[in-house]
Amino acid sequence: MTGVKKKKARSLAGLLPELVREQGWEKQLDLYSIFPRWRELVGQEIYTYVRPLKIVRNVLWIEVENSSWLQQMQFEKMQLLDVLNQALRLNRLDDIKMVLPVGEKSDEKTSIQSVTFVKPDKEEVAAFERQVSIIADEKCRDALMQFWYLSRACRIKEK
Repeated sequence: MTGVKKKKARSLAGLLPELVREQGWEKQLDLYSIFPRWRELVGQEIYTYVRPLKIVRNVLWIEVENSSWLQQMQFEKMQLLDVLNQALRLNRLDDIKMVLPVGEKSDEKTSIQSVTFVKPDKEEVAAFERQVSIIADEKCRDALMQFWYLSRACRIKEK
């Protein structure tokens, strides 16, 4: 019975990288990899006042806490774009768009859903790591782990 499980696991390990490439998820996973690393990439100060919302057509949308920080981020936009692009392996961000939280006064009315990040429980992460440990291809295993992590960590705020 163990041989059958290994055979099924190997076939999944063989199919997963191909499926990720065919569906175009590889580049999307790369782009969204900046979300769980946001604090590490932007630093504590920016992390406190700015959070990523979504990526649409290689444009990162961020929510900035208030108009003062919106102005500050306009000055730091190109530097931030460079930092984020250096962290990507397969893709590049073309631009960063900024919005104020819903309820703040702004010139534009936006209807962007807010996304929060809830770090999965260490035990849950370890359990999933054990599950994917049978996948021989390291890149495939890492991509699946990232995909799973993001699916668990990204939560849409109820309004």
